Amino acid sequence: MHALELLNLPRELMIRESHIENIHRRLLDRIEILGAISSSSEGLARVFLSKEMDIASRLIQSWMNTAGLVSNIDPFQNVIGSWPSNTAKVPSIHIGSHYDTVIEAGKYDGVLGVLLSIGAIELLQAEGYAPKHHINALAFCDEEGVRFQTTFLGSSLLCGTFDDSALDKVDSDGMGMREALLARGFNPNNIAHLAPVIGMDDVFLEAHIEQGPVLEASGHPLGVVTAVAAQTRIGVTVTGKAGHAGTTPLDLRNDALACAAEMILAVERFALARPEVKATVGKLVVSPNTSNAIPGRADFSIDFRAPNLDRMRELKIDLLGEIESIAERRSIKIDIQNIQETSHANCDPQVTKLISAAVAANTGQATKLFSGAGHDAMKVAETCRIGMLFVRCKDGLSHHPDEFVEPSDIMEALRSMADIIKRVDQNAFAHM
Repeated sequence: MHALELLNLPRELMIRESHIENIHRRLLDRIEILGAISSSSEGLARVFLSKEMDIASRLIQSWMNTAGLVSNIDPFQNVIGSWPSNTAKVPSIHIGSHYDTVIEAGKYDGVLGVLLSIGAIELLQAEGYAPKHHINALAFCDEEGVRFQTTFLGSSLLCGTFDDSALDKVDSDGMGMREALLARGFNPNNIAHLAPVIGMDDVFLEAHIEQGPVLEASGHPLGVVTAVAAQTRIGVTVTGKAGHAGTTPLDLRNDALACAAEMILAVERFALARPEVKATVGKLVVSPNTSNAIPGRADFSIDFRAPNLDRMRELKIDLLGEIESIAERRSIKIDIQNIQETSHANCDPQVTKLISAAVAANTGQATKLFSGAGHDAMKVAETCRIGMLFVRCKDGLSHHPDEFVEPSDIMEALRSMADIIKRVDQNAFAHM
């Protein structure tokens, strides 16, 4: 809003708009600051328990402190900022997202939700709002699962559902998670004894860029999420026999890469024939990986998603059956590992109604969306009620350096998030 427009507003509204403008500018600056904290110059890269995450966590904590929150960094580098209520202790409202990234990422995925949670609290405090319930801003450390192939580590820890076996995972450089924790100054032995932050009677709110084109196509800056798709990650190891590229006849080869290539194309055909499914091979490692040798081994990943858990499991059996048939026909050995499986998550109807009312009041339209992308909210949904807000992103692009959100859309999200928090605080616990 321009200065001349501000002068025409009542004093109370003028003060509020001034607060919003200041918080909005800080939020945009913080996006740029975090977007520069990267282990790579080729796009953004900030993975779990890295030095870059250490730097980012301390910055986020400082911004929470500036916002008047009582903050701490837990042994996984989750950042937690608390705004205590003077009138109640439980249940609590939690708002936030993740601040880790994929490799060659954009600067809005996850981080926007973290910064909106801080900004919305700042706005409510500036207005003199007194919450009925404790409100926590959360910055989750590992949603993407890039380093150890284990998604939602941060949110599972705060929910008390963390599986200790994940501590035995090893990254691609051979460093174990326990060793990585020690290197960052954390004691892995303390993990199992941490009390959950998120309880079963609480409500969790997550704002996130859409990561798709629906909002842009509809011309709406914000959307209300109704549910999140089930997803699984599968690892496939194809073992053939390495040999000389110039001397081994083609009909006598056990070419692991050729076999893997056929399997990868089969994954694509499978998904194309079933519009409800999303299937992606995003990682391929070949050995010995030289131009004059027949590949003896190929490892690839499958990211597989469907609207609900039962349907995903059913379709996964069919897909893996096709892969096994290819291996049998080629006389190639394969090993299939189920790395991770996450159920679909439905957003709570009451919370969704409150989010919709806030979005409609601020933008005039509350577009309902289904999320094909996974979010920390789906892990939190195993513990308590959830609600999600989507923010429009340019061309629906995400997990890419060109990821972009218009500043004006961020302003709309900031206004709406503050309103959502108030509505949830005042109405979501009436039955309790």
